[in-house]
Amino acid sequence: MTEVQRDAPVRVRASVLIPTHDRPDTLELAVASVLAQSVAEVEVLIIGDGVTDAVRERSERLAARDARVRFFNHPKGPNHGENYRDDAIRAARSDAIFYLCDDDLLLPDHVADLLELLEHANFAQSINGYFTTDGDLRFQYGDLADPDTIAMILSDDVVPFNSAAITGTAHSREFYLRASVPWETTPAGSWPDHYQWRRLMRHPDFRGATSSRMTVLQFPTTFHERAEWTQARRAEEMRNWSREIARPGAQQRLDELVRTAMGRQLRDQLRSLDLVFAQKELLQQQLGGIQASISWRITRPMRALRRRLGRH
Repeated sequence: MTEVQRDAPVRVRASVLIPTHDRPDTLELAVASVLAQSVAEVEVLIIGDGVTDAVRERSERLAARDARVRFFNHPKGPNHGENYRDDAIRAARSDAIFYLCDDDLLLPDHVADLLELLEHANFAQSINGYFTTDGDLRFQYGDLADPDTIAMILSDDVVPFNSAAITGTAHSREFYLRASVPWETTPAGSWPDHYQWRRLMRHPDFRGATSSRMTVLQFPTTFHERAEWTQARRAEEMRNWSREIARPGAQQRLDELVRTAMGRQLRDQLRSLDLVFAQKELLQQQLGGIQASISWRITRPMRALRRRLGRH
Protein backbone atom coordinates (compact mmCIF):
# COMPACT_ATOMS: atom_id res chain seq x y z
CA MET A 1 0.00 0.00 0.00
CA THR A 2 1.22 3.49 -0.79
CA GLU A 3 -0.08 6.77 0.56
CA VAL A 4 0.15 10.11 -1.25
CA GLN A 5 0.10 13.15 1.00
CA ARG A 6 1.66 16.53 1.75
CA ASP A 7 2.13 18.34 5.03
CA ALA A 8 -1.22 18.19 6.86
CA PRO A 9 -2.91 20.86 8.98
CA VAL A 10 -1.81 20.89 12.60
CA ARG A 11 -5.32 20.23 13.88
CA VAL A 12 -7.89 17.88 12.38
CA ARG A 13 -11.39 17.77 13.85
CA ALA A 14 -12.92 15.23 11.48
CA SER A 15 -11.59 12.48 9.22
CA VAL A 16 -13.84 11.60 6.27
CA LEU A 17 -13.29 8.16 4.73
CA ILE A 18 -14.19 7.69 1.04
CA PRO A 19 -13.78 4.14 -0.29
CA THR A 20 -13.38 4.09 -4.08
CA HIS A 21 -12.66 1.85 -7.03
CA ASP A 22 -13.71 3.15 -10.46
CA ARG A 23 -15.56 6.53 -10.31
CA PRO A 24 -13.05 9.35 -10.84
CA ASP A 25 -15.53 12.10 -11.77
CA THR A 26 -18.02 11.54 -8.96
CA LEU A 27 -15.12 10.99 -6.54
CA GLU A 28 -13.81 14.47 -7.24
CA LEU A 29 -17.23 16.00 -6.54
CA ALA A 30 -17.56 14.01 -3.30
CA VAL A 31 -14.13 15.19 -2.12
CA ALA A 32 -15.00 18.79 -3.02
CA SER A 33 -18.11 18.59 -0.82
CA VAL A 34 -15.90 17.63 2.15
CA LEU A 35 -13.39 20.40 1.53
CA ALA A 36 -16.28 22.91 1.39
CA GLN A 37 -17.44 22.10 4.94
CA SER A 38 -18.08 24.95 7.36
CA VAL A 39 -15.60 23.14 9.61
CA ALA A 40 -12.35 23.65 7.71
CA GLU A 41 -10.23 21.38 9.94
CA VAL A 42 -11.11 18.19 8.09
CA GLU A 43 -9.12 15.55 6.30
CA VAL A 44 -10.22 13.31 3.44
CA LEU A 45 -8.95 9.74 3.40
CA ILE A 46 -9.48 8.29 -0.08
CA ILE A 47 -9.33 4.51 0.33
CA GLY A 48 -8.34 2.97 -2.99
CA ASP A 49 -9.47 -0.64 -3.49
CA GLY A 50 -7.70 -1.75 -6.66
CA VAL A 51 -8.50 1.55 -8.34
CA THR A 52 -8.48 2.18 -12.07
CA ASP A 53 -5.75 4.31 -13.61
CA ALA A 54 -8.19 7.21 -13.90
CA VAL A 55 -9.09 7.07 -10.21
CA ARG A 56 -5.44 6.79 -9.20
CA GLU A 57 -4.47 9.82 -11.28
CA ARG A 58 -7.40 11.88 -9.98
CA SER A 59 -6.75 10.90 -6.36
CA GLU A 60 -3.06 11.77 -6.60
CA ARG A 61 -3.96 15.12 -8.15
CA LEU A 62 -6.45 15.87 -5.36
CA ALA A 63 -3.87 14.96 -2.71
CA ALA A 64 -1.23 17.14 -4.37
CA ARG A 65 -3.65 20.07 -4.61
CA ASP A 66 -4.85 20.12 -0.99
CA ALA A 67 -2.91 18.97 2.08
CA ARG A 68 -6.15 17.85 3.70
CA VAL A 69 -6.52 15.02 1.17
CA ARG A 70 -4.69 11.70 1.65
CA PHE A 71 -4.80 8.82 -0.82
CA PHE A 72 -4.27 5.21 0.28
CA ASN A 73 -3.57 3.14 -2.82
CA HIS A 74 -4.29 -0.53 -2.08
CA PRO A 75 -4.42 -3.54 -4.41
CA LYS A 76 -7.91 -5.00 -4.95
CA GLY A 77 -9.06 -6.63 -1.75
CA PRO A 78 -11.84 -9.11 -1.04
CA ASN A 79 -15.40 -7.89 -1.63
CA HIS A 80 -15.32 -4.05 -1.31
CA GLY A 81 -11.97 -3.90 0.47
CA GLU A 82 -13.63 -3.40 3.86
CA ASN A 83 -10.41 -4.33 5.69
CA TYR A 84 -8.75 -1.21 4.30
CA ARG A 85 -11.25 0.96 6.18
CA ASP A 86 -9.78 -0.28 9.44
CA ASP A 87 -6.30 0.73 8.25
CA ALA A 88 -7.60 4.22 7.41
CA ILE A 89 -9.29 4.66 10.79
CA ARG A 90 -6.05 3.79 12.56
CA ALA A 91 -4.18 6.29 10.34
CA ALA A 92 -6.76 9.06 10.88
CA ARG A 93 -5.66 12.25 12.63
CA SER A 94 -8.91 12.88 14.51
CA ASP A 95 -11.21 10.98 16.83
CA ALA A 96 -14.27 11.72 14.69
CA ILE A 97 -14.57 9.22 11.82
CA PHE A 98 -17.01 10.16 9.05
CA TYR A 99 -18.02 8.17 5.97
CA LEU A 100 -18.95 9.22 2.43
CA CYS A 101 -19.53 7.15 -0.71
CA ASP A 102 -17.65 8.28 -3.81
CA ASP A 103 -20.93 9.15 -5.54
CA ASP A 104 -22.68 11.10 -2.75
CA LEU A 105 -22.39 14.66 -1.39
CA LEU A 106 -22.19 16.39 1.98
CA LEU A 107 -23.95 19.68 2.63
CA PRO A 108 -21.67 22.34 4.16
CA ASP A 109 -22.83 21.90 7.78
CA HIS A 110 -22.77 18.10 7.87
CA VAL A 111 -19.51 17.77 9.80
CA ALA A 112 -20.49 20.56 12.20
CA ASP A 113 -23.86 18.92 12.90
CA LEU A 114 -22.47 15.49 13.65
CA LEU A 115 -19.50 16.78 15.64
CA GLU A 116 -22.03 18.38 17.98
CA LEU A 117 -23.86 15.05 18.33
CA LEU A 118 -20.58 13.22 18.96
CA GLU A 119 -19.97 15.36 22.02
CA HIS A 120 -22.55 13.20 23.82
CA ALA A 121 -22.80 10.11 21.57
CA ASN A 122 -20.21 7.81 20.02
CA PHE A 123 -22.21 6.98 16.87
CA ALA A 124 -24.22 9.53 14.89
CA GLN A 125 -25.95 10.03 11.58
CA SER A 126 -27.78 12.52 9.41
CA ILE A 127 -31.45 11.85 8.65
CA ASN A 128 -31.09 8.98 6.21
CA GLY A 129 -32.69 9.21 2.78
CA TYR A 130 -31.88 9.10 -0.90
CA PHE A 131 -32.91 10.60 -4.23
CA THR A 132 -34.47 8.50 -6.96
CA THR A 133 -33.55 9.09 -10.59
CA ASP A 134 -36.81 11.10 -10.87
CA GLY A 135 -35.64 13.46 -8.14
CA ASP A 136 -38.01 12.10 -5.50
CA LEU A 137 -36.73 11.97 -1.93
CA ARG A 138 -37.26 8.72 -0.03
CA PHE A 139 -36.45 7.91 3.59
CA GLN A 140 -34.96 4.95 5.41
CA TYR A 141 -35.42 6.59 8.78
CA GLY A 142 -34.68 5.55 12.32
CA ASP A 143 -33.64 7.42 15.46
CA LEU A 144 -30.38 5.91 16.70
CA ALA A 145 -31.11 7.22 20.21
CA ASP A 146 -34.30 5.12 20.25
CA PRO A 147 -33.89 1.54 21.58
CA ASP A 148 -36.67 0.38 19.24
CA THR A 149 -34.67 1.51 16.19
CA ILE A 150 -31.58 -0.31 17.42
CA ALA A 151 -33.67 -3.42 18.12
CA MET A 152 -34.99 -3.34 14.53
CA ILE A 153 -31.48 -3.01 13.11
CA LEU A 154 -30.22 -5.87 15.29
CA SER A 155 -33.20 -8.08 14.50
CA ASP A 156 -32.50 -11.19 12.44
CA ASP A 157 -35.72 -10.90 10.47
CA VAL A 158 -35.74 -12.34 6.97
CA VAL A 159 -35.97 -8.80 5.57
CA PRO A 160 -33.25 -6.77 7.35
CA PHE A 161 -33.89 -3.22 8.53
CA ASN A 162 -31.15 -0.63 8.04
CA SER A 163 -31.64 3.07 8.74
CA ALA A 164 -27.92 3.95 8.84
CA ALA A 165 -26.24 4.07 5.45
CA ILE A 166 -22.49 4.48 5.17
CA THR A 167 -22.85 8.00 3.78
CA GLY A 168 -23.96 10.33 6.54
CA THR A 169 -22.71 8.20 9.45
CA ALA A 170 -19.91 9.03 11.88
CA HIS A 171 -18.49 7.49 15.03
CA SER A 172 -15.80 8.03 17.60
CA ARG A 173 -12.51 6.33 16.79
CA GLU A 174 -11.99 5.73 20.50
CA PHE A 175 -15.28 3.80 20.68
CA TYR A 176 -14.50 1.88 17.47
CA LEU A 177 -11.13 0.75 18.83
CA ARG A 178 -12.54 -0.05 22.27
CA ALA A 179 -15.33 -2.14 20.74
CA SER A 180 -12.66 -4.35 19.09
CA VAL A 181 -14.79 -5.15 16.03
CA PRO A 182 -12.68 -3.80 13.16
CA TRP A 183 -14.00 -3.58 9.62
CA GLU A 184 -13.60 -6.96 7.96
CA THR A 185 -14.71 -8.73 4.79
CA THR A 186 -18.50 -8.83 4.88
CA PRO A 187 -20.11 -12.30 4.85
CA ALA A 188 -22.05 -13.19 1.71
CA GLY A 189 -25.62 -11.95 1.76
CA SER A 190 -24.93 -8.97 4.05
CA TRP A 191 -24.45 -5.26 3.36
CA PRO A 192 -21.02 -3.99 4.52
CA ASP A 193 -22.35 -0.98 6.45
CA HIS A 194 -25.27 -2.89 7.99
CA TYR A 195 -22.96 -5.73 9.04
CA GLN A 196 -20.41 -3.39 10.63
CA TRP A 197 -22.90 -1.09 12.34
CA ARG A 198 -24.65 -4.07 13.94
CA ARG A 199 -21.33 -5.21 15.38
CA LEU A 200 -20.76 -1.79 16.96
CA MET A 201 -24.36 -1.48 18.16
CA ARG A 202 -24.08 -4.70 20.14
CA HIS A 203 -21.41 -3.16 22.36
CA PRO A 204 -22.82 -2.21 25.79
CA ASP A 205 -21.28 1.28 25.58
CA PHE A 206 -22.96 2.15 22.25
CA ARG A 207 -24.62 5.59 22.38
CA GLY A 208 -26.40 6.60 19.17
CA ALA A 209 -27.81 9.91 17.96
CA THR A 210 -29.60 11.08 14.81
CA SER A 211 -29.59 14.66 13.58
CA SER A 212 -32.84 16.57 13.16
CA ARG A 213 -31.66 17.52 9.65
CA MET A 214 -30.66 15.77 6.48
CA THR A 215 -27.16 17.02 5.69
CA VAL A 216 -26.17 14.53 2.98
CA LEU A 217 -27.38 13.76 -0.54
CA GLN A 218 -27.35 10.10 -1.54
CA PHE A 219 -27.69 8.83 -5.11
CA PRO A 220 -27.55 5.02 -4.75
CA THR A 221 -26.57 2.92 -7.72
CA THR A 222 -28.64 -0.02 -6.55
CA PHE A 223 -31.96 1.79 -6.81
CA HIS A 224 -33.82 2.46 -10.06
CA GLU A 225 -31.88 2.95 -13.30
CA ARG A 226 -28.56 4.36 -12.10
CA ALA A 227 -26.83 1.01 -12.48
CA GLU A 228 -27.34 1.40 -16.23
CA TRP A 229 -26.16 5.01 -16.39
CA THR A 230 -22.78 6.00 -17.82
CA GLN A 231 -20.21 7.57 -15.51
CA ALA A 232 -20.70 10.86 -17.34
CA ARG A 233 -24.40 10.85 -16.58
CA ARG A 234 -23.78 10.00 -12.93
CA ALA A 235 -21.30 12.87 -12.69
CA GLU A 236 -23.71 15.31 -14.34
CA GLU A 237 -26.43 14.48 -11.81
CA MET A 238 -24.01 15.13 -8.97
CA ARG A 239 -22.64 18.26 -10.61
CA ASN A 240 -26.13 19.76 -10.76
CA TRP A 241 -26.69 19.02 -7.08
CA SER A 242 -23.22 20.35 -6.20
CA ARG A 243 -24.18 23.70 -7.72
CA GLU A 244 -27.45 23.64 -5.80
CA ILE A 245 -25.91 23.00 -2.37
CA ALA A 246 -23.31 25.72 -2.98
CA ARG A 247 -26.05 28.35 -3.23
CA PRO A 248 -27.00 30.35 -0.11
CA GLY A 249 -29.88 28.83 1.82
CA ALA A 250 -29.36 25.32 0.44
CA GLN A 251 -29.81 23.63 3.82
CA GLN A 252 -33.06 25.48 4.49
CA ARG A 253 -34.42 24.45 1.09
CA LEU A 254 -33.50 20.84 1.77
CA ASP A 255 -35.12 21.03 5.22
CA GLU A 256 -38.38 22.07 3.59
CA LEU A 257 -38.09 19.35 0.97
CA VAL A 258 -37.52 16.81 3.74
CA ARG A 259 -40.65 17.94 5.59
CA THR A 260 -42.79 17.71 2.47
CA ALA A 261 -41.38 14.37 1.30
CA MET A 262 -41.54 12.87 4.79
CA GLY A 263 -45.21 13.74 5.12
CA ARG A 264 -45.99 12.24 1.72
CA GLN A 265 -44.07 9.03 2.44
CA LEU A 266 -45.68 8.67 5.87
CA ARG A 267 -49.16 9.04 4.37
CA ASP A 268 -48.38 6.51 1.63
CA GLN A 269 -47.00 3.97 4.09
CA LEU A 270 -49.93 4.36 6.48
CA ARG A 271 -52.32 3.78 3.58
CA SER A 272 -50.44 0.59 2.81
CA LEU A 273 -50.70 -0.40 6.46
CA ASP A 274 -54.47 0.22 6.40
CA LEU A 275 -54.74 -2.18 3.47
CA VAL A 276 -52.82 -4.76 5.46
CA PHE A 277 -55.20 -4.48 8.41
CA ALA A 278 -58.22 -4.54 6.09
CA GLN A 279 -57.15 -8.05 5.06
CA LYS A 280 -56.27 -9.07 8.59
CA GLU A 281 -57.98 -12.44 8.68
CA LEU A 282 -56.51 -13.60 5.37
CA LEU A 283 -53.02 -12.44 6.32
CA GLN A 284 -53.22 -14.09 9.71
CA GLN A 285 -54.06 -17.37 8.05
CA GLN A 286 -51.35 -17.08 5.42
CA LEU A 287 -48.53 -15.12 7.01
CA GLY A 288 -49.07 -15.15 10.74
CA GLY A 289 -47.95 -12.02 12.56
CA ILE A 290 -46.88 -9.91 9.61
CA GLN A 291 -49.18 -7.03 10.59
CA ALA A 292 -47.30 -6.40 13.82
CA SER A 293 -43.97 -6.57 12.01
CA ILE A 294 -45.07 -4.05 9.37
CA SER A 295 -46.51 -1.71 11.97
CA TRP A 296 -43.29 -1.82 14.00
CA ARG A 297 -41.08 -1.19 10.98
CA ILE A 298 -43.13 1.57 9.36
CA THR A 299 -45.08 3.60 11.87
CA ARG A 300 -42.58 3.95 14.71
CA PRO A 301 -39.63 5.24 12.62
CA MET A 302 -41.76 7.58 10.51
CA ARG A 303 -43.64 8.99 13.49
CA ALA A 304 -40.33 9.56 15.26
CA LEU A 305 -39.13 11.46 12.19
CA ARG A 306 -42.27 13.59 12.19
CA ARG A 307 -41.76 14.48 15.85
CA ARG A 308 -38.12 15.47 15.24
CA LEU A 309 -38.90 17.60 12.20
CA GLY A 310 -41.81 19.25 13.96
CA ARG A 311 -39.40 20.84 16.40
CA HIS A 312 -37.58 22.75 13.64
